Amino acid sequence: MYRVLIVGLLSAASAAPLTAQQNRLDQTLERGQQMWNRGDYAGALGAYLRVMRGGQADSVLQRVALATGELYVVEEIAVDGRSVRFSADGRFAAYETGSGASTVTHIVPMDREPGGIAEFPGRNFVFSPSGDFGVYLTVEESDELRRVRADAERLMAQRDRRGAFARRRDAALIEARLARLAIRDLQSETEHRVSLDGLLKLELSFGADGQALYLIGGARDDTDPSAPPAIDVYVFDAQAETAKRLTTDGRPKSGLVALANSGALLFSEGNNQITLYDISSAVSRSYEGNSPAHAASAPAFAFLSRDGDVTAVKVASASAGWNPVTVVRSDRPLRAPAMSPNGQSVTFQIMPEDNWEVAVVGADGTGERLLSSEIQHDRFPRFISNDLVLAAKGEGRHQRSYLYEINTGEEIKLFHNNTVRTIAPEYEWASSADATKVLVVAERDGDTVSPERGVYLVHLDRTVTHENVVQRLESSLAAERDLRARGAAMFAPIQGEIRSLTEFVSGARLYEYQAALFAFGSKFITQPGNGMAAEYIHDMLVSFGYEPEYQWFEPRPGIRSANVIATLRGTEDPDLVYVVSSHFDSVERGPGADDNTSGTSVLLETARRFAGHPMPATIKFAFFTGEEAGLLGSREFVRRAVRDGEHIVGALNNDMLGWANNGRLDNTIRYSNEGIRDVQHAAAFLFSGLITYDAKYYKSTDAHAYYEEYGDIVGGIGSYPVLGNPHYHQATDELATINQDLIRETTKTNIASIALLAASPSRLTGLRVHQERGGGGTVVQWNPSVESSVSSYTVAYGPVDDPMRYTVRVGEPEVMINLTDRPLVLAVRAVNQRGLASWDWARTTVPAR
Repeated sequence: MYRVLIVGLLSAASAAPLTAQQNRLDQTLERGQQMWNRGDYAGALGAYLRVMRGGQADSVLQRVALATGELYVVEEIAVDGRSVRFSADGRFAAYETGSGASTVTHIVPMDREPGGIAEFPGRNFVFSPSGDFGVYLTVEESDELRRVRADAERLMAQRDRRGAFARRRDAALIEARLARLAIRDLQSETEHRVSLDGLLKLELSFGADGQALYLIGGARDDTDPSAPPAIDVYVFDAQAETAKRLTTDGRPKSGLVALANSGALLFSEGNNQITLYDISSAVSRSYEGNSPAHAASAPAFAFLSRDGDVTAVKVASASAGWNPVTVVRSDRPLRAPAMSPNGQSVTFQIMPEDNWEVAVVGADGTGERLLSSEIQHDRFPRFISNDLVLAAKGEGRHQRSYLYEINTGEEIKLFHNNTVRTIAPEYEWASSADATKVLVVAERDGDTVSPERGVYLVHLDRTVTHENVVQRLESSLAAERDLRARGAAMFAPIQGEIRSLTEFVSGARLYEYQAALFAFGSKFITQPGNGMAAEYIHDMLVSFGYEPEYQWFEPRPGIRSANVIATLRGTEDPDLVYVVSSHFDSVERGPGADDNTSGTSVLLETARRFAGHPMPATIKFAFFTGEEAGLLGSREFVRRAVRDGEHIVGALNNDMLGWANNGRLDNTIRYSNEGIRDVQHAAAFLFSGLITYDAKYYKSTDAHAYYEEYGDIVGGIGSYPVLGNPHYHQATDELATINQDLIRETTKTNIASIALLAASPSRLTGLRVHQERGGGGTVVQWNPSVESSVSSYTVAYGPVDDPMRYTVRVGEPEVMINLTDRPLVLAVRAVNQRGLASWDWARTTVPAR
């Protein structure tokens, strides 16, 4: 069923001779796709809507659905969750929340509404093959556990990561010792718990018969408490409520599974040994290798084995006497093998050049071929049926799932969030045995900052309707038009001034900066190139007319490095500071053409264009060292700024700007502040050819240093897909891989963004609502704007679903209004004498009475 669906998706127009109407339909679709590719989303969405409202909309529904979002029906199961899995019969799904002893398992029945979710304290839930019951581990808190966890948190706060990780390992062992085995009936929701005192409980797995329960456990040596525990495989005796040891070597073990139709267990020992254990004879067979992957319904498994510089994918099966057969040999890296349910095919990762691709081969070694062909990484393949593979595109912080039909090679997007500009990073996937459903853990709203990651159910047997797609297009078109209208109004008062700054951005100069910096090699803090790059940046800033300063410090004992800072003093409010920054260092192993010579060159050209053109507020151009050693330069800059009392009201941090995945010139706005996000979107479409996406994203970047001390004031630009460059942190991050057009257009966006911020009022503070006064209304007050040229304030308010319904303009930081609708959202911004409004609203919610 799914093969037919996928193969037919993108070839509908070739199925029959074109009629005149069909020809017009295809032309409109083609124009829409061209507009989409150049970032004219309003035009593209309008074209798609015209097609969907035409007489032959059903013939193009799938094409339009995939172009603008999801094809399959998706429902949200939970706002937060991880460790997703299905029962073997597909009747239930499970996921976890919390951590450590506070982990909670949630069971979701697939035949009723998500409101029927059952939850209970515990982790590592394993469904029985029948799906009628399951087992898991539950841990009660103890003083010892709380003390060790507190030690780990203290060490992490002191930036002693090694010590913190060691104490976390100690906590995990304590949890494993204290854990009790819980057997839960999924229909009656009754439980029986067993302590198994003294045994570390690490992994659980049912036998293929669905009756026996096996576990990986550990026992401490009472004569030597400091010795690592002996780890072995045990079988649980339900009647005696004890665990019998099956193996006796005590080596570390993981990945315990029971192979189908075989009476054998499979597990890894250490880093490069796989063990097949025959249950009836108690005989073990070892294989040199790693990454074992078993077939769901056949007695077979695949694994990786190395012989010098050659890596092999091997298959062992009961039919071949468990003797391994080599199905692939390569001097290129191989990873992540996975077997089809029937054991007839193997999929795996291979790196033909600089990026990972997904391939497939028969279990007999025939028919090897690539499924993916993409400049970014394609990784983590797994079968969801005998002829359908799921794999992820992109780096770990921005993965997107795709399906591949192994017989035809057809590729289809699995998951999205149906928005035009906001990314939806994915982290986990699990499929039902009948291949009708996939669970996805994702940040569907693009918020990578909050700890929550939603759990979503994708129905592969249900596609979106015509009405669904039309509603999606209408919603996206309205949002895009609103963004563009607000952006045009935002920049209108100084559009000419900004254009004079952006129109003379020099591609030749940008390349000159990159070539010079690239020639210094690695710019890691311990390498000579770090100091040479700092000196080059300093001298270039001097040539532009600035008086830059070095911020020398010791990022590591005995190592000196320096940030380089240039200041453009403001003409009206010089004490208000905007910072635009990039790190100039690289990883130790490579020259860092994209990460981050690209950002450094953009910042140099930005500084050059602003030289002699000050803005109302002060702009600091900050070139940070030590980002790759732990955000050291940005933290030093912010530490000094706080010490010196600098009033930083906004910051843009740019990192990795020059890699293009295809012909589109696109990058991602990485922000904490939604107002700055929209400023940067508008800067891109008004003053450059850059196409912008967005994600709430600042952790583990230099922007995090600003956020820690100054709060929600952060924007900036990074690559799209986020960290998608296959040369990321590699020696191959070279100048030849950089798209110079992308660098130039991103520079224009950067200039327009910081110009608008430094010319506009900043976000107001101190917004407060007072009780009604004698029936005359509600008093709303806020702190006066810190900018000297503010002439008025705009107050907007309305219900949650229409927060800008009412507006009023006042001259003082106070207004009295009648708040009849409750709850409601209330927002205020300042307007200066040039007509420029605050780049973000100060907001509050007035609760219901």
